Amino acid sequence: MRRRRRIKLTIDELKVRRSQKFQLYIPYLRFLPGGMTCIVGANGSGKTTFMESLVGLIKPSSGVVDICGYDSSKESVEVKRLVGFIPDNEDWIIPELTAKEYFSLLISIYKTIDPKIANKRLEELAQDLLFDSFNQQLGDLSHGNKKKVQIIAGLIHDPFFIVVDELRNGLDPVAIDRAERLLRRKMYGGSCIIAATHDLYWAERLGQEIVMIARGSIVFNDYIENIIDRSGSLSNRFMEVYNA
Repeated sequence: MRRRRRIKLTIDELKVRRSQKFQLYIPYLRFLPGGMTCIVGANGSGKTTFMESLVGLIKPSSGVVDICGYDSSKESVEVKRLVGFIPDNEDWIIPELTAKEYFSLLISIYKTIDPKIANKRLEELAQDLLFDSFNQQLGDLSHGNKKKVQIIAGLIHDPFFIVVDELRNGLDPVAIDRAERLLRRKMYGGSCIIAATHDLYWAERLGQEIVMIARGSIVFNDYIENIIDRSGSLSNRFMEVYNA
């Protein structure tokens, strides 16, 4: 297991305004190595804004996301080495590149990684996910294979923090199982996983801690065993909060 001394991600008084009507506000959260926190909430609650703020894609109006001493919105180079992002959209795609060319580009960007190690990790990740379409252009890949490329791209540099937005979308049942097993291994190896999802059963099954967001604010934060003890299931707790 890799050692993770003084590795943490902290959010302090974070405010992100997306429109005149919507603002994300997170007063304080802390994420430590070796666990999985699931971010849940209804449509429009702010989950994706939260995810993108973590990885520095959105600059906050105020407050800070501190990743191992780096400000995610100001020190993007350092943050990208520490964080792997698996988004739920295809905005990142360069359709003219083949998957092989895209991965080569990523490896060249992460200059602190030995290319031999990165290529070995690429082979292992591709094998884990049953991905073999290296010579196809990204724009021609199926939705499921595009998702596999996203997962590999998010993990190829062996990040301390893995930020995932709707892992299951686009994947078939076999790929879902393999992707889940992969994330579990990363977690047991010391990585911190922060996963946004609409699937409450998935969050209850895989998550250790739950952060529930409604209308841009945290309305609930607890460990999954406490939620089950008090409400019977995460779904029950979700309905209690949203129907209150």
